[in-house]
Amino acid sequence: MKPSLNHYIIGVAVVWAIILCAAWFINNGVRFKTFAQVCGGFAIGMLAMYLAMHVYR
Repeated sequence: MKPSLNHYIIGVAVVWAIILCAAWFINNGVRFKTFAQVCGGFAIGMLAMYLAMHVYR
């Protein structure tokens, strides 16, 4: 069975949640802003990929 794009998005969201929680608790929030900005940029890119997949089948 080939994994769908929805599985990929859910997996990436779970991994980013783990990374952000680790950045918050391990470093006491010192580097959290940097990780959150990278996560936000990645989320914008994933949204663009998701829309492009459905618009340009």
